[in-house]
Amino acid sequence: MSKAGWNGALSLCVALAGPCLADVPKPQEFAWRAALELPASTSGARVGVPAEALLQLQSSDARDVRIFNAAGEPVAFGFAAPPAPPASAQRTARYTAFPLFSAAPGARPARGAVQVRIDGAGAPAPVWVQLGGAEGKPAASAPGATSTRLNAALFDTRQEKQPLRALELQAELPANVPVHITGATSPDLAQWRPLELRGRLYRFDGPDGMANMTLELEQPLQLEGQYLRLGWEGQDGVAVNYVGGLVAAALPVARVAAPLPPPTVAGPAALEWPLAFATPVAALALATTQPNSLVPVRILGRNDAAQPWRTLASTVVYRLQGANGSAETTNPAVPLGGASVRYLRVEATHGMQLAPSALRASVEFTPVQMVFVASGPAPFQLAAGRAGTDAAALPAAMLAGTLPLKLAELPEARIGAVQLRQTASAGPFAAFVLPGQSGRSLLLWAVLGGGVLLLGGVAWTLFRQLKAGAPPPA
Repeated sequence: MSKAGWNGALSLCVALAGPCLADVPKPQEFAWRAALELPASTSGARVGVPAEALLQLQSSDARDVRIFNAAGEPVAFGFAAPPAPPASAQRTARYTAFPLFSAAPGARPARGAVQVRIDGAGAPAPVWVQLGGAEGKPAASAPGATSTRLNAALFDTRQEKQPLRALELQAELPANVPVHITGATSPDLAQWRPLELRGRLYRFDGPDGMANMTLELEQPLQLEGQYLRLGWEGQDGVAVNYVGGLVAAALPVARVAAPLPPPTVAGPAALEWPLAFATPVAALALATTQPNSLVPVRILGRNDAAQPWRTLASTVVYRLQGANGSAETTNPAVPLGGASVRYLRVEATHGMQLAPSALRASVEFTPVQMVFVASGPAPFQLAAGRAGTDAAALPAAMLAGTLPLKLAELPEARIGAVQLRQTASAGPFAAFVLPGQSGRSLLLWAVLGGGVLLLGGVAWTLFRQLKAGAPPPA
């Protein structure tokens, strides 16, 4: 082959690879796009990335999001400061449990016993509590030989000055049985205000050691000047010794939630979900559709079908009717610590089974908020979901120093009409495509492969010419 032939072959390879190497994202290359509605004459705005867009991301750091103007040009953007991670839980002092007793009719309670009135059938029923005893030790003795110990305990929390977001109990529980706890507060041991407590106490046998000793409060609880009463009516084998509190800090930022599609059955005790996104999962919410049901589960994940499963968390999924016709109680979402996995698996433990129609799953994400400069012609659009996209976000401090308003004071853009990219047919080579690969990446590999074949052909031609005795190219 002549020198001109060599140059032509190399030029062809460069020409074919050039458009692929110039990897400038275009709006139509993103899996999800939405129009943004902005106030008129604004220099910048902020927008929260919705759950539907987070379900399309192919990166764990949201690098495949962009904002384009009407000309299809990307505009300068950055991410607002992410929510601060929750600080280590601050705990109060422990408060001793004083068991409640009922005295037999006509019998007098022991000396030093204090009368407590709680709601009974018809009128408040008098019960008794022995508040004496060593400091820091639970009172274990009954006020009298004719008294009956109740499934309830009193706590003197009148000196607690901090608002609480949850109660932590130190208790003895029967194994493998969820315990429903009720609560109430009173300033005078006569008038009681019920508490809304979320969750159930439990302690399951097995290697996972699933246990829960925390009861969440629907709203911050102020116990100063109040007694606390906890009860577990109808639950035998329970002994509460102490209670403490988790201090209520700033309200946590609400997560962004999105439901998962129906799972794939992986045996009688396991369900699996292939995940089409790489967004870190802050928590997984599992809910059963069957009333009065309970199943302990193990949550696992992996990033490749050839990898072994790794345990992410363990929890108990339940939906149980409350006592005396009260509202149902259900399990909270289980934190996953920002795990980014491509496959999710939920396994029932303790010999139980999982029916695919009896379990719903939702993922919860940490909110992602973008700040952008409204440069170029409107309308603008938010785009998300493009494999192999390079990071392009500017530091938030740079945007804050150039925009006329503080980032938190910028107007918020509203999400308008949504457009999804049409998925091409699988084709005969779909089996060779790895999850998350973009069409541009595949084209680049095809061009490089073609270039290798072309150069191989050139080398083979040169080899034949030399073997035939033809003069080599000048």
